[in-house]
Amino acid sequence: MSQEFKIWKILLLLLLGLFAFIYILANTAADLYYITSPVVGIYTRPEKDVGMVYVEDVVPEGPAADAGIAAGDTIVAVNEVPLTTHEDFSNQLNKVEIGHEVRLTILREGQQFTKTVTIDRRVSVFTKVVLISLLPGIIFCYALLLIGTFVFLKKLEDKTAHIFYLMVLFWALAMWHSFPYSSNALNNIMPDWFEWLQLPFWPLAVGLLVHFTLIFPVEKPILRRHPRLILGLAYLPALLIILFIYAELFNQVWGQMLLRYGWNILFSVNFFVAMFLLGRTCRYKYDPHVAKQAQIMMWGTMLTLALPTVYYYVPKNIFQITLPLAEYVLFLLILWPITLAYVIIKHRFMDIDVIVKRGVAYALMSGFVVAAYFLLVVGVGRLILYLTGSRSQLVTIVATLLIAALFNPVKNRIRLFVDRRFYPSRFTYREAVRAFSHQLINVVDLQKLLDSLQTFFAETMQIQPIVVLWRGKKTAYTVNRTTGLNSNLEVDFSDEDGVIKQLQKKQQLLDLSPLFEQSDAISDDETRRWHTLGTELALPLLKKGQLIGLISLGSKTDNEPYYKEDLELLETLSDQVNISLENALLTEELREQERLRKELEVARRIQLSTLPQADPQISGLDISGVSIPALEVGGDYYDYLELVDGRFGVVVGDVSGKGTSAALYMSQLKGILKTAAKFYSSLKELMNELNTLTFMSIESKSFITLTLGAFDIKRRKFSLVRAGHLPLIYYCAKEKQCREIVPKGIGVGLENGRLFSTELEEAEFKFDSGDVFLFYSDGIIEARNSQGKEFETEFMMNMVAQNGCQNAFSLREAIISQVHTFTGNSSQLDDMTLVVVKVV
Repeated sequence: MSQEFKIWKILLLLLLGLFAFIYILANTAADLYYITSPVVGIYTRPEKDVGMVYVEDVVPEGPAADAGIAAGDTIVAVNEVPLTTHEDFSNQLNKVEIGHEVRLTILREGQQFTKTVTIDRRVSVFTKVVLISLLPGIIFCYALLLIGTFVFLKKLEDKTAHIFYLMVLFWALAMWHSFPYSSNALNNIMPDWFEWLQLPFWPLAVGLLVHFTLIFPVEKPILRRHPRLILGLAYLPALLIILFIYAELFNQVWGQMLLRYGWNILFSVNFFVAMFLLGRTCRYKYDPHVAKQAQIMMWGTMLTLALPTVYYYVPKNIFQITLPLAEYVLFLLILWPITLAYVIIKHRFMDIDVIVKRGVAYALMSGFVVAAYFLLVVGVGRLILYLTGSRSQLVTIVATLLIAALFNPVKNRIRLFVDRRFYPSRFTYREAVRAFSHQLINVVDLQKLLDSLQTFFAETMQIQPIVVLWRGKKTAYTVNRTTGLNSNLEVDFSDEDGVIKQLQKKQQLLDLSPLFEQSDAISDDETRRWHTLGTELALPLLKKGQLIGLISLGSKTDNEPYYKEDLELLETLSDQVNISLENALLTEELREQERLRKELEVARRIQLSTLPQADPQISGLDISGVSIPALEVGGDYYDYLELVDGRFGVVVGDVSGKGTSAALYMSQLKGILKTAAKFYSSLKELMNELNTLTFMSIESKSFITLTLGAFDIKRRKFSLVRAGHLPLIYYCAKEKQCREIVPKGIGVGLENGRLFSTELEEAEFKFDSGDVFLFYSDGIIEARNSQGKEFETEFMMNMVAQNGCQNAFSLREAIISQVHTFTGNSSQLDDMTLVVVKVV
């Protein structure tokens, strides 16, 4: 349906409601005028003879009875003016003012005489009739108009609300002329077509009743299968109007009989069909709350409409008889709008907002307060004037201001009183939400926050089940904790699921029931997963506008649905929950940062304890080493060893990972190497032992890369093994050039030893004075400048070739300085370790 058509449809319905209000208001004005017209207290009918009015009955104790007029008399003149038509009698009476006398010429048993009668108002003479018929009619019709308009305005785009609105409008229009004292005064002054305008009222009223029960709470299957046939039967009485008009235009006598018997039969059938459909709604698979609404409407409609129909309208319209006390049964009709109002107020018919029922209570209570206010103002003012003997108006003004000041706080107290007295559960519920929102402000622990939410939803709001879903590292939302369900549920959701997308987009409380009804909104598999959790509402958990989890809320344990007020309260609570969640997560981050800071301190102390505190003094070698840690503790390690055969060893390694675990592995590595160096003269054997021991103790995802070199000073021979680490840079002084030494080998701790031993290769070569050996970590060659370019090995080899004549310390400092110049203001991302060994 286009938006333009929706607007025109709503405007048309509003205009129809306006017509109904104007129509009934005009009839009310006409009837009120009619009941104030002058009467003498008789029931009359025109005689066949022109100029006579036959008295059928006399109102007991009325003006005519007091004057001695009796049933069976014939009135032939008013104030000596002969009557020529029946209308002359009413016209002559209307000329006489209330309380004045009129002379009626009476013909009784062949004798003619005059009776003097005092004119009185119709309402005074026919008081009983007015009270038992006109008053219920006014209450019935105006109440229906108000109820229908209210429901329509609350549910402007709801088709069921539209049909309900039309139904109560036409019942109000139809019933106005069905009460026994309806005067038809308006019809008497309107053209003939005005009465024909009223013909559709009754058939449409009953047809709309059937139509409403066919679509409430949902469209019945029979209507979906045969819409034209079923609605045609529902509105069949309206089609009889065409036949009636035809009969009236061509003076066919069967026209009135058609309306009298045809309509009554079809109305009765349609009425009981409607009651049958409401009965099915009560018994079949609808929401229990909706079934309760249907049950109240069914019994209320049957008692308030069916009983007056059977006892009053059918005997009167079909058999032309009036049963004893039949007029009093019409008071039951007032209960029908009361029934509809009760369903709306108490059971929230079509989920109409609860604010209305409190608004009515507030209005009534405020009315009493206003009345008390004026009584107090007047009473206290007069009392002060009496006691002081003053006539000054200033005293009254002071009294008024005093009472006004005292009544100023009364408004809020009225609201609290109404909530506590008439709606204690809702008052407690709302107050609990407000109090809990205040409590959340002080909750900064994430686990305590989630525990509090579960407890509040389960115990205060009576919701079960409750499931907290949390976003994991794999972008899946998995079950974190539950209430009312098995905590081992293996149910998860992804960012591609429909509900998750809706939560990410709207970032507010989400009602899943409309999504379940839309086949294209979420997949059957996703629907099944949400049903497994029993989800009705989903409350998003947000961090800086990003969805990090959600709370799945099931149904309320009292079988009540979630009303609009419930959703508004949960929305308000959701905002506070996410504020508290952000605070809790920030606190967690701060605690984690503090924990990491302390861990970093520990790791740094461990790392520093594993590194040499000074460069060794070895004859024939100039050695200088350094390890510059990054902001985050890495896994770089270097050390000097004295091997069992007297050779001097240099080791540089890198432990995978960072933090305390890497520092502890470095400490472990140092211990193993120091011990193994005392037993193994072969570098390959030493490395095999290191790998075996490390593999037994290191985590499966961790490993160590290592370069181990051994200097035999006497034999001028260098040996090297490399376990997956960076190549050794060797500068030959004679050739004045650098080259990389890259023996084969895999990382330490990757496997139990067989492959490690096979892959490990030991390189050996002679060295001479002036030769330089560079052991280093990846923190140097992977250092980046602001453009993202790396320092690379080539730069370092060029520096060694250009500065090979310098001592080890100067060369080390030159390389580190060049790295810092290269990176500029860029932060150091990894440890930088460099050991320079120069042969002297």
